[in-house]
Amino acid sequence: MAKRLKIAASAHKFGGEFLVAGSIVLVLVLLFVKLKPEPISIFDVAVVIGALFAMFIGYFKLSEPRYNLVLSNNGLVFYHRYGKVRISRDNIAEVGQVSIANDNQFIELSCLGLRLKSIAPLIKRMPPRLALKLIMEQRNWLIAGIKVKWPLGNVPDDWLIEANQYQDKFESNGLLAMMSHRLEHFNELYGYHFLISYNYFDRPADEFVNLLQHWLRDPEKTIEKYSNIK
Repeated sequence: MAKRLKIAASAHKFGGEFLVAGSIVLVLVLLFVKLKPEPISIFDVAVVIGALFAMFIGYFKLSEPRYNLVLSNNGLVFYHRYGKVRISRDNIAEVGQVSIANDNQFIELSCLGLRLKSIAPLIKRMPPRLALKLIMEQRNWLIAGIKVKWPLGNVPDDWLIEANQYQDKFESNGLLAMMSHRLEHFNELYGYHFLISYNYFDRPADEFVNLLQHWLRDPEKTIEKYSNIK
């Protein structure tokens, strides 16, 4: 079986620890309150609320994917709480840090970019729920690019609200059509179609970009190298 390189999701980390610690504290506080002769104090209530909050954080973290990215020789799979999508390595033209020119300076955004040879395979494989979530999550990156491209505010209407029909290089409707327009807009603004936030991953931005660039050139060697790093 071919090796795969799994990139851990930062949001999943310490979920079990939060859940267990919150549960233990909650049980101990409830026992203490039951056994002590004094009435319940504000401090007791605050500790209970804190324990419940820790349990909530733990549950939320554990509901996130354990891995946000899995690399193989043939492509990558991006995992999100709302679904997953596979991108073939043959369809990736370039990987790089996303940046924007502002006042003669290049400002790096907190995301990695994939420039695709065609957006059709990605759109056809993307669950509508994932498309909707990414459209909402990544709107700030769209607005940042729009402010630089149209500093006077004369923004075309189709850039502010993506249409629910797409018939350029292929046809799609609804959320997937809106996502198709978003990918085209990102490519015009940044030179990359699919953007992935660094907040998803377990390593520094420059290391992650370097890893994917090496993987794109030589997937087998890169997966072998990073699989042996503990």
